[in-house]
Formats: sequence, structure tokens, C-alpha cells
Amino acid sequence: MNINVPFDVKTFILQELDIQLRNQIVRQVQNAYTLVDLCLEQVSFLNWNLGKLHKGYLDHIAVQFTLYEAVQSGLLNNMTANIVPNANGSSYHVELGTKNTKITVNRANSKADTARNAIYRTILQRDNQYYWSFDNNNQITEEPGYLELTHNHIKRTVDFVNIGVPNGKGKWFSCIDLTKELQIVTHEKVKKNEITKEALVKFKTFAQGVHENGGKN
Repeated sequence: MNINVPFDVKTFILQELDIQLRNQIVRQVQNAYTLVDLCLEQVSFLNWNLGKLHKGYLDHIAVQFTLYEAVQSGLLNNMTANIVPNANGSSYHVELGTKNTKITVNRANSKADTARNAIYRTILQRDNQYYWSFDNNNQITEEPGYLELTHNHIKRTVDFVNIGVPNGKGKWFSCIDLTKELQIVTHEKVKKNEITKEALVKFKTFAQGVHENGGKN
């Protein structure tokens, strides 16, 4: 007979993501908001009232972009990042990974909320995750699997970056707000003249690829 024993999710997260990783994630979320603001100013198609209505959607894509780029450049060491399709292949999203987890990245309305329901998140989430399952020989037979990262801002400054286990009902089973670990939320200020045309094109290509072909082109 197997015995399932729950364990401390917050302790697990702190062990899975060291302090340098957690701090860097917050910086990259802030950088994403800055990137979107600059895009709205510099890309003529977006620099009008209707374009600015899409700021929230662009924030969602930009955070995935900055985290993906940070993994590729080694800023998020020991993490992986893949662009994967949803269940019906109509769009793609960035899936972060550590040794024992898959992490989806989503924009949420408040600290207390997890992301809206989506097929790919439902597939990843399991009712029995984050339990140690011991068999008769005291061997662990079940590994932890799925975390969700959510974010939002107040006046374009990071308000929260939560990471944890959703309860499947739009709220958290257990989570940590990574911004609370920093006395001051620091981020690399990006000057307007440092955003090159190539950087804007790269972000545009990434955003388009996420929805058309998984960013492979």
C-alpha cells in the first residue's frame, strides 16, 4: 500500500529556485514592462489609443519573452525554457523548467488570483502533486510536477510576482511572492536610445511566433 504525505510547498520552492534565480525573475518581469512601454512609444502601429488598449496582452507576452531570453543567455542558470503549443495547437506559450518542475507564466488580476482556466494548465496540474508517495519499501514513487508564476504591476512597477501551486479554483493552494524577498525592487533601467530596431523586431518576431509557429522562425 502506498502512503501519500504532503510536504511544505514553500520550502520546496525555495530549494528549487535559489535566491539569485528568484531575484533575477523579478528583474526580468520589470524589464518586460519597460520593454512594452518603449514599444508603445516607438512602434507607430501601437502608439495610439486602440494600440494602448492591448498593453495587458503585450505585458503577458513580454514577460514570457524576457524570461525566455534570460534562460537562453544564462541569467537564469539551471533553468530551462521551451516554447510549447496548447492542446489544439492554436497558440504557443513559454514553459520554464527546473529539475523537478514545469512552470507556466501568466498575468493575474491580483495577488490572490491564479490565471484563468486554460487547457494546457489543466493538463499539467495534478490533484496528487506535491505529495511524497512512499511504497512498502519506503521508496518515493511520485515526484512534484507543476508550478504557476503570476505577475502584475501598479503604475508600471512590479506589484507582485507569485510562484506556487494553484488550487484549481482560481486561487492559491500555496505560493510565495518573490517581490517580498527584496527590500527594494531593483531592475535594470533601459534608456530609450538603448532599444534598437533589432531588439524591437526580435520581440515582435517572438510575439508573432508564439501564436503562429511556436517562435521557431
